[in-house]
Amino acid sequence: MHRPSDNRQAEVALTARPRVEGWPLTVVGLAMLGSLAYTAWHQYQKANAPEAPPVVAVLDSRQLLFRDARDGSVEVIDARTREPLEPIVGEAGFARGVLRGLAQARLRQGGTSSDPFELRAESAGSLRLSDPVTGRTVDLTVFGPANAAVFQSYLNIR
Repeated sequence: MHRPSDNRQAEVALTARPRVEGWPLTVVGLAMLGSLAYTAWHQYQKANAPEAPPVVAVLDSRQLLFRDARDGSVEVIDARTREPLEPIVGEAGFARGVLRGLAQARLRQGGTSSDPFELRAESAGSLRLSDPVTGRTVDLTVFGPANAAVFQSYLNIR
């Protein structure tokens, strides 16, 4: 004859899980905690690691001064030789916008218009106009070849 208590013990035996306690539980917990700590440390190190700058050679550069002229054009002057270059005439919205943005940032940081901007062509194909006073740089090539050509004409490399 089958007793009901035997059936109940068989059910408990089939569904019972092994109990993990004592030092095995401590080892498993420490392993999980250690992996979380290592992952957090690794992400912190990766986020704060200095990014290596790409190796780019400067093909040509020129220090330029830009000033508004009375006739509405923008005078361009070679800062080293003080030689006047071809002015930016007409609408020239792109050139005016770039220069206005850099000049406003310079004025906010206490700079003056007497410090030159640096125009440089790089081996990676980019043409950059940078302000050494503020540290801001504009990559002119991302605005298209026609817009970059406005500034490209002031360099010897075509």
